[in-house]
Amino acid sequence: MNDQTQRRYNPALLRLELLSRGVKVDPEFSKQMGSSLKEPLWTRTGPTSTGIDLKLERGVYVSPAIEGERFPYHYKDSPFVLTVDERQKPVIKKNGVIVQKVTPFPRPSFYGKTTSSGNPMEKIGVVTGDFLAMAIDNRCWFWGYYRDDELVNYKEKQCKFCGIGLSMKRDELYRKSNEDILEVISAAVEGGDVKHVGINAGTFPPPGRGHEEYAKLISEIKSRHDVWIRLSICPPEEEKYIDILFASGADQIGYDIEVFDPKLYAHICPGKNEEVDRKVPHQHFNRMLKYAARTGGPNKTYSILVTGLESKESTVAGVEHLCQMGVVPRLGIFRPIPGTHLEKHPVPSSEYLVYCYRKLRELTMKYGIDSGCPGCGRTFVGTKEYDGVNPIMPEITDADLEIAGIDPGKI
Repeated sequence: MNDQTQRRYNPALLRLELLSRGVKVDPEFSKQMGSSLKEPLWTRTGPTSTGIDLKLERGVYVSPAIEGERFPYHYKDSPFVLTVDERQKPVIKKNGVIVQKVTPFPRPSFYGKTTSSGNPMEKIGVVTGDFLAMAIDNRCWFWGYYRDDELVNYKEKQCKFCGIGLSMKRDELYRKSNEDILEVISAAVEGGDVKHVGINAGTFPPPGRGHEEYAKLISEIKSRHDVWIRLSICPPEEEKYIDILFASGADQIGYDIEVFDPKLYAHICPGKNEEVDRKVPHQHFNRMLKYAARTGGPNKTYSILVTGLESKESTVAGVEHLCQMGVVPRLGIFRPIPGTHLEKHPVPSSEYLVYCYRKLRELTMKYGIDSGCPGCGRTFVGTKEYDGVNPIMPEITDADLEIAGIDPGKI
């Protein structure tokens, strides 16, 4: 592969390959970066959680999983290595050949500090890509919390890809106080570490499913900082709770369908299917997504489909379904979490992801729907270039595939 070919390696395609195949880390890279490097983070909850955050050429974000003991069943045959070149600059090699220059993310300025209550700040919120990610509560309704019906087997309620309850077994705080959260947001925003904030939690009890709690927190954040806030939450039982959330200043609300195929959805997300959708897959999610999209306006509502748990055709059908409702489709790459039901489930291939990428690009352009924030989307199918200044997903051509050694006929 000559210099001309190296320059032409499409970073949007490389990103999908890295998300499918993972990456190995050369000890020389770690040695050169030293303590200035933001350390890789352990997968905490859903399958799209972070690996090692990098920026590829043309401002393309990615967070590939690191091959090793945390992922014993996947990524061990990755052809990609994160290393340094002869000038000690960070690069990605594929099969021993440099294919792209990369920019690692520096360690956030607030890491290593504590809140007024004495809690380590990085246990309250972590920087992932260009945003501050915060799980305000690791308890989840579908893992048996907030409930007293002891006869229920909650393992039959859990989303099979999710590891949120496993966080309770480690040293992560299960419930963060609003005071600690506000301190960390102030530190991250004022320190220039983030551009926006993403908030989630486990599923709260009905009827509000946490909407009132989120609204109170968001109002407090907005009173202190002019910062963009998106959140993932379970749909409430009534539309009035959505009004409360938008009134608080929430910039984007996510109700995640997870899996579009109805039979697979009922199997993989049994609690959501039974208790939220009343055993009619997606019916309540659709109702709330439609209302939120109408109420919030363009691109104010999104839904995640976990890409790799169903056929590529089913995923694409889900993308069009969301676009038709005016909902931003976000395709999160399935990443297996050790200790979950799907820890040995295969990850999606590069060819699968390229197919979904092309269809996502086509459909979002057709319906005039955004494809998502590139920084937030470091583990998602869609991306943009130049830190999102270019609003259109870059094209991946057959020529790009051939340069990467991928047969276009297999897409």
